[in-house]
Amino acid sequence: MRISKTQLKYIRSLSHKKAREAERRFTLEGWRALKEAIASSATMDLVAVLPRFLADPDYAKILRQLEERRIPVREISDAELRLVADTVHAQGVLAVVHRPEPIVSDERLNRASLVVALDAVADPGNVGSIVRSADWFGVDLVLLGKGSVELFNEKVIRSTVGSVFHVPVVSGVDLSSTLRRMKQGGFFVMGLSGDAKRAYTDVAGRARMVILLGSEGHGLSKEVRASADVIVQIPRFGKAESLNVSVACGIVLSHFRTKNR
Repeated sequence: MRISKTQLKYIRSLSHKKAREAERRFTLEGWRALKEAIASSATMDLVAVLPRFLADPDYAKILRQLEERRIPVREISDAELRLVADTVHAQGVLAVVHRPEPIVSDERLNRASLVVALDAVADPGNVGSIVRSADWFGVDLVLLGKGSVELFNEKVIRSTVGSVFHVPVVSGVDLSSTLRRMKQGGFFVMGLSGDAKRAYTDVAGRARMVILLGSEGHGLSKEVRASADVIVQIPRFGKAESLNVSVACGIVLSHFRTKNR
């Protein structure tokens, strides 16, 4: 069945944050991300596909899974996909997905041992890459502090490559109060900053840890920084002025996961 003009208009509206928040929906592009969404049992309203993929045996399994879950599949033209997709690299498929809405509940915190918290990290690619790294290293929860980019921004979703369906990510978090609450529950909070005196490798891993990272331009805010038990840095051996925040996150997660394996 062909996609309707009403459906195209609706999908296009989801390129705006206000519409995504009102509808509690977002758009997902690419077959790999769609596969992850299906595996996670995410709720989808519809999937729009270019005609050439509908008869391609390489995609038959995914299309069959959509049919089994009774998710409507609509045929869309190249021109229509370019109109509603965020990039020209949508890979011939786009889905409308219900937003996961996790909260920082006591039950969730009681089950968590490793958490990543982001203080006003604004770059969509960095946030998406951090969520993907968190998924790789088995992080239990990602906290997006106030001032961080919206999780369901198209660039963030694309950068997670489906990991947004595997790791609970809570947006709009008041980090200062939340971190205090977590410390009372036994979490050790380690903040990263380029001006720290100690290296992250000098800090022993703990059973319950929060890795705290600040914004690309300003680092950790004074208020959030005060919530940390220790502030550490990643030692520099070359001449680069700074280290990308998503790279820094991956380095530290790798260290503590390997050390405590």
